[in-house]
Amino acid sequence: MLAAAFGWLEDLMYSLQQRIQQLFPALLDAVPWASEPPSWRACALFAAAFGVLYLRQISTLSRKPQNSPCPEHGTVFRVLYGLFSTQLATFLLSRMLHTKRNEPQDEQLGGTMPVVLGSHELRIKVIPILGGAFGGNYAYLAWDEADAERRAIAIDPADPYPVLRAAKEEGLQIDLLLCTHWHFDHAGGNSIMAKELPGLKVVAAAAEKARVPAATIRLGDLEEMRMGRIQIIAHEVPGHTLGSMVFELRNVAAPEQPAAAFTGDTLFCGGCGKLFEASANQMHASLARLTSRLARNARIFSGHEYTVMLLTMAVLKEPHNQEAREALREAKKKRAAKKPTVPSTLSQELTYNPWLRASVDEIAVLCGCTH
Repeated sequence: MLAAAFGWLEDLMYSLQQRIQQLFPALLDAVPWASEPPSWRACALFAAAFGVLYLRQISTLSRKPQNSPCPEHGTVFRVLYGLFSTQLATFLLSRMLHTKRNEPQDEQLGGTMPVVLGSHELRIKVIPILGGAFGGNYAYLAWDEADAERRAIAIDPADPYPVLRAAKEEGLQIDLLLCTHWHFDHAGGNSIMAKELPGLKVVAAAAEKARVPAATIRLGDLEEMRMGRIQIIAHEVPGHTLGSMVFELRNVAAPEQPAAAFTGDTLFCGGCGKLFEASANQMHASLARLTSRLARNARIFSGHEYTVMLLTMAVLKEPHNQEAREALREAKKKRAAKKPTVPSTLSQELTYNPWLRASVDEIAVLCGCTH
């Protein structure tokens, strides 16, 4: 098969050379193999060079000056980021990282165990997934205990079978999947989930277009949908990716109950997601918009277990912030007990998360745009 591919490439290159020679006779005079069929080595080098250029071109990392201020992304990282967005990368990462259908899930980062939180009106199950490959991911299940059909919403089930088993343990039927952004560690389980659950509705940001696998519904900023009594509000938050989205869930029958905000890699307990595809100005605007829309008692369910690391950085930045110090102590206790540190509340984040109180210029520094 490989020999056939190289043979096809060899024929293609030779045909191109002959056509170019006809149109521009002087152009290829200096090329040693211009009049002879290229060797397999030349074909391989051509294919590699074309592949690198292609991956660099499809990479959606921010670029200077059009996205300034933004981090300085080197060529190698830009090529790798382009590769990360391909179906080949999804296939390989799935084979390496996904839990197999009939196999137990590996122990998660720090031994984190699943927990069920929340009220009767809006129950949340926190499911650690993907081990330490991406720093400790969380998927979630959300449901209303009063729903006679026991329907549930899955959020970012990047390792599908542990999430499907968690739903079965709770007697739930997953009816809806919410995907906060296209990265594999959030969207990498969508296709299997859709295959295992025919008719599953997969919701993604309209701004991510075709980048989220298996998406069937695309929401724009402040668009809403319902599953029973659970209301879902979409918030566009470009920064980590251009199409990042926060999903706010609340039970319309219990407006006094705090909402749950699933923030993906946009907002963490004590910090913020890495700036990949947007400018620092866009990140600052997204965070400001989010904090103005969410109620102060909204619970923040982020996509990773980064809390101890981020709060340690927050304490170093603001050594006299007692709220940050206390939050760090509590986070360390939870991690020692193998418990997730999520959720926090927005009011707590506003007291100790430096990203939420930073100016545009400070966000640029925190994001590594300037030094």
